[in-house]
Amino acid sequence: MAKSPDRPLVLLDRDGTLIEEGEYLTDPKKVRLLPGVPSALRALKRHGYRAVVVSNQSGVGRGLISLSQVRQVNRQFLRLLKAKKAPIDGLYWCPHKPGDRCSCRKPKLGMVKQAARALGISWKRSISIGDRPSDIELGQKTGGTGILVLTGYGKQWKKESGADHIAKNFKAAVSWIIKNG
Repeated sequence: MAKSPDRPLVLLDRDGTLIEEGEYLTDPKKVRLLPGVPSALRALKRHGYRAVVVSNQSGVGRGLISLSQVRQVNRQFLRLLKAKKAPIDGLYWCPHKPGDRCSCRKPKLGMVKQAARALGISWKRSISIGDRPSDIELGQKTGGTGILVLTGYGKQWKKESGADHIAKNFKAAVSWIIKNG
């Protein structure tokens, strides 16, 4: 299916949603795609969705991970996606720690607006998929939907996430989007 301008932008958390959770991941050799991620990304594309990764990387602001390490991890992540023919439309990340006065840290909309400008599409009514309440709130702040996945930290937030939908994993979240889209 061709890209449809009326499809909402899909906002994807990286750690715990698309790749195995690794608190302050510094080693690109430890980047592992979660099961079902490549096929789910391909399905989103087939159904006309644009998908971008938006990731808080507060380890940079806390001094626990360097900018170089984040870039190396992201390069490896993108290599793995490319090898599996699993496309995304962009990758955005915030280096700030909680409490910093930035406009990009989820659930603020800075990364979303940046991605939408780069793609030439609307960010209104986006769908956000992630394993933390900030991911859920991000989608809801756009006037759209927040989906909690039970991978990563998702299980611990299940009862209090405020999610519009809860999915076992990313693949199940994408199936729900396609079915209800």
